[in-house]
Amino acid sequence: MDESINQARAIFYDFFAGLFLGDLLEGREALLKTQLEHLATAPLDEGAEKSLAILSFELNVEGGFQKLFKEFDDVFCIPMTGDVVLPYISHFKQGCLNGDILADIRQTIKELPIRANSEVFKETEDHFGFLFLVMRYCIEAKAFQSAQKEIFHIYVLPYVGQFMDEINANHKANLYKEVVVILKSFVEFEKGYIK
Repeated sequence: MDESINQARAIFYDFFAGLFLGDLLEGREALLKTQLEHLATAPLDEGAEKSLAILSFELNVEGGFQKLFKEFDDVFCIPMTGDVVLPYISHFKQGCLNGDILADIRQTIKELPIRANSEVFKETEDHFGFLFLVMRYCIEAKAFQSAQKEIFHIYVLPYVGQFMDEINANHKANLYKEVVVILKSFVEFEKGYIK
């Protein structure tokens, strides 16, 4: 696998993990802006290019990051505001949290030195943000090729479309709809890259 492509993939996965995990998002304003700059140098398609530019502009406006953080709360955390998007694969596969697929994912990643409820990995293993962090870790470790393939093809790919659809349908989502455009572009790339 090409090293420069893998570096870009690691940035993408970290970018998405940071946007979908509240604990990471909270302290990432500078990193997020840097990642947007890097990703904008080689966008995967025109839609992603436009969305990267919109996010970069919005985050550089005064109060832009606070707006993103509030939107994160509104879309993913606060059910009192209406529909909430649950970024858990169990939700999409079984209509509940902590479903059987969680045990399957735990079995898949047991060979990895990554565990939930650690300093970095605070969500359950079926959370998209958690899986994006795991993918970043595997890429940066230059190891665990079979785990990468299994995580992407068995757990991320079958459910990420529904996840993106729920974000797009959420009336509180605005900036996260731009994130979805970038994520969709990246998922299409990964489908061809991870075989």
